[in-house]
Amino acid sequence: MMKSIYIQILETTAMGLILVSCNFLDVVPEGSATTEDIYKTQAQAEKMVIGCYSEIPNYFHPQNFPDVTGSDEMVMGHRATTRWFHYKSLMNGDESSSTTYYGLWSNTASSYPTGAVKKDIWNAVRYCYNVINNLDKVPDITEENKKTWKGEALFLIAYYHQIMLEYYGPIFMVKEEKASDMPSNLMRSPYDECVDFIADKYDESAKLLPAVRASGEKNRATSAAALGYKARLLLYAASPLVNGNAEFYTDFKNPDGKSLMNLNYDREKWKKAMDASEEAIKLSEANGYKLYGGDAANAERGRKNYHEAFVGGNSGAFNNWDEILFGLADQGTISYCIKNMAPRIGFSSYSSKGFRGYMFPTWSCATRYFTDKGLPWTDDPDTKNLKPEMLVSSPDYPAEKTSCFYLHREPRFYASIGFDRGKFEIQNGTIMLKCRRGETQQDDGVESHEYQCDNGLYCQKWISSKDSYNATQDKITYNSWVFPYLRLAELYLDYVEADFEYNKELSAKSLSYLNKIRSRCGLPSFQDSWSYVGGIPTDEAKLRNVIHDERSNELAMEGRRFHDIRRWKIMEKVLCRKEKSWNIAGKTAEDYYKLTEMNDGSYIDRSKIMAPKSYWLAIPIDQMQIDYNLVQNPGY
Repeated sequence: MMKSIYIQILETTAMGLILVSCNFLDVVPEGSATTEDIYKTQAQAEKMVIGCYSEIPNYFHPQNFPDVTGSDEMVMGHRATTRWFHYKSLMNGDESSSTTYYGLWSNTASSYPTGAVKKDIWNAVRYCYNVINNLDKVPDITEENKKTWKGEALFLIAYYHQIMLEYYGPIFMVKEEKASDMPSNLMRSPYDECVDFIADKYDESAKLLPAVRASGEKNRATSAAALGYKARLLLYAASPLVNGNAEFYTDFKNPDGKSLMNLNYDREKWKKAMDASEEAIKLSEANGYKLYGGDAANAERGRKNYHEAFVGGNSGAFNNWDEILFGLADQGTISYCIKNMAPRIGFSSYSSKGFRGYMFPTWSCATRYFTDKGLPWTDDPDTKNLKPEMLVSSPDYPAEKTSCFYLHREPRFYASIGFDRGKFEIQNGTIMLKCRRGETQQDDGVESHEYQCDNGLYCQKWISSKDSYNATQDKITYNSWVFPYLRLAELYLDYVEADFEYNKELSAKSLSYLNKIRSRCGLPSFQDSWSYVGGIPTDEAKLRNVIHDERSNELAMEGRRFHDIRRWKIMEKVLCRKEKSWNIAGKTAEDYYKLTEMNDGSYIDRSKIMAPKSYWLAIPIDQMQIDYNLVQNPGY
């Protein structure tokens, strides 16, 4: 009988550890690597440690995982197919226990859709335990390396489990490398038990890891990252999806009747999240982590601070490890994303060459940004009565007409969003975007021309002036930088949200953390912003929405909102709404600036997005058939 993935990863062969999915380690010249071979020297042992990172998903790549493009802040053009851009499988109801584009829980299904992405998560955990169990045997290892490498393995054990928890809900917990008599009737562990296990592993790792890494090791685990991820874990665990959600999970039980969810709301979980956030913040700040750019003296400095925090200034290469606690430095992914986000340059009509511009921010993302007063558009007295179709002079090119929605915006908007008749940093300088039909950055309406933007908005956040295209040579020059998986700003926002949910108001400490973020990007303090309209909202639901928007605006297009709208239990409400667009067929300002629905294309059917099914991925059918005690996620 085929064994479950959980059992497979806990067993070792008589020949020792076989590096089937870790052949990248190259720890021995030829043949199968045994445990003795791998841990013969300190140098070889470190290769094993580094190899343990290899199964971390690439969250930024739009052809891999859904984090960046699977919410309401960034999408691919409607012509882009599900085969290449798998998040559309989630948006079209195509994900099931027998058909999945995400091979995370197992890699042993009889078939997968073409292009499915597989990550051997459970085996990666096994290798981490193997590191812990064998480092003491390395003859020449230093005590410092032994301590740090064990810390990395513990960090990764926690992190891999957290990945699975976010995508699948309650999971198995792998607590050791090997167990020769494991049964084939394992049950999923209740959600809270999973959280406790992961949090403990982060705590163990934080005691062994350095808070800051030396140059050349910046993308490896630190104690700051460990405590930061613990804060994220506990914030999720306190959130409505998994904290007292009897609506979804009353019948979500193992065969023995044990509930996989705590159905009673526990307010103290927010306190745990708040304390974990503060612990991570204190450790990070004490070790030199800080928001890039410092306090901004004005809006323009704030715009530059925020934009440069991600892509740097004009050096062509930038690594913001002062703010980033854990990140992706894969320049192949980054250059691919730049190519697909940057607007068309160098052609007067459609071309598949050069920049493509068909990975773009949504209307929801763009309009969620605050005004220059730091208020939601509908609260600011200067903007609340303005309608999108109202034409005004462009803030950057007064002779040109654009939408009033592009005026009076906060600095992060201009650092992140490109719009018709607005300036855009690219091509070794700044250009004016021209997005109407017949112009350079248009959608020409030809269905076979795939690489086009569907709504007239472009992503500036990840594009810099150092990104350029030479049409004569058909060559793109890419800026290089690090995509943040976790950064300091998120920790501040974790504390703010947890504090509010626990106390139903914002403490002085929360306001100070929130204002660090606002000050960096040139916004007034939270208190000053709301003083324009009589003070900070006292209505609980209103203030909650504002805090959510503060988080979404700061972390826009970084992949967190995919998980946030799920833990906030608003996913179906958010994603079932069709996104809006300008009339991209319009040739004049009057015709172009008419608000309509964005074309989703045939690969998305928002009516298939539903609760509770769409909140988590399905447990693969091959595992359900092996383990009769393995219950399926609700809705499948």
